[in-house]
Amino acid sequence: MIRFIDSLASPVPAQKVAWIWVFLAVAIAAPFPAFGWPLPERAVPIMWLMLGGLATLCALVCRVSIPFAGLIAWSVLRAAYHAFPERSLKVLALVLMVAVLYVLAREASDAIARTVAIAFCIGAGWEGLLGLVNAFGVYPWMAVVLAEHVGKPMGFLTHPNYWGSFMALSIPIIWAVAGVPAVALCYLLILKTVSAGPVIAATAGILVMAWPLFGRRLRLTVLGTGTAGVIGTLVLHEFRLSGRWEIWMMAWPEYLRWPVLGQGLGQWRVWAEAWDATNYAPQAGKNFLVTLQAHNEPLQLLFELGLIGFALGLLWLAQGGLAAYRVWTAAPVAMIPSPWYAWGRAPLERAWIAVIAAALVNSLGSPVFHLPGQAALIIFALARMQADAEALTPTSQETTTIERSSHHASRS
Repeated sequence: MIRFIDSLASPVPAQKVAWIWVFLAVAIAAPFPAFGWPLPERAVPIMWLMLGGLATLCALVCRVSIPFAGLIAWSVLRAAYHAFPERSLKVLALVLMVAVLYVLAREASDAIARTVAIAFCIGAGWEGLLGLVNAFGVYPWMAVVLAEHVGKPMGFLTHPNYWGSFMALSIPIIWAVAGVPAVALCYLLILKTVSAGPVIAATAGILVMAWPLFGRRLRLTVLGTGTAGVIGTLVLHEFRLSGRWEIWMMAWPEYLRWPVLGQGLGQWRVWAEAWDATNYAPQAGKNFLVTLQAHNEPLQLLFELGLIGFALGLLWLAQGGLAAYRVWTAAPVAMIPSPWYAWGRAPLERAWIAVIAAALVNSLGSPVFHLPGQAALIIFALARMQADAEALTPTSQETTTIERSSHHASRS
């Protein structure tokens, strides 16, 4: 099984990718009418050029993750089945740009990765400062603040849930760069949002960071504090899902129309807008509004790309899980020596794991992959976790040397 997961990333030789041009050379000269498009002599060759370019990009992404490349390819095929809806093309263009950045992050040096971590902390520090001001009811440069959100941090992310989500994902990196005091302040501000998803995600990230670094007593202290924070937030939040469950139930029959293929990339929003245009009428007492994202990433993946896309997503998750396991067992455990003002700073290798843990928790109740700041942070953390896993995994030659050394030691 481990060998199979290891095979989910493999560079495709450039010479093999170049064979795409053999197909293009014929296809662009034979623009058979397709999908009822006008001007097929232009539209069809453009389609083949786009698909050739997409195939080339997928080959690049295979260097990092074959399942992710498969998700992109399946998104393209699914969009082609319905004549490339405009919304699908827009989302696909963004996914492709992010995929290239994912490869870049995976192949960056450790020095660049640490600099990026510091840069993430600068951004989180800016949002944290705004959130701190917001906690006192002051909202500089913010045009619209709902009365129910006054006194809650939201920064420039426009909503306490989105601000809390971003800060929860940033906490492990803040810990690695700035230490425990900065994390404690950040966690208190997240509690001030009274938003269950960010509080639970932040707690999960902190626990993943604390577990290998602290002794039993401190672990229990962190666990108790996090549990109290979660329970307190749920009580204030009235243990409700803010209409999410009702939306998920409404979406299920729509999903069942295309259970294997899915509706298509980006089509949740199209469905939501169509439903709201027909059914949302506050003047008539119809106040229920379907959100433009599912606020549950596994469900939205299933809705848009069906069982095929969901299976590819699980393979990508398995690939990341194996990388996390390897880093978890091999990364440094001791605290990095630091001056007093950075007390409690931790190895950055562990921070990337904690970011992914917080993201997985938050993805069950928040559209983290549809929020650009959160998505960028998650993709970079995943790429660096994979890079660290490779760096910390002994090669076959090193493994043989270690085994021989152990054998000689046991004989002597």
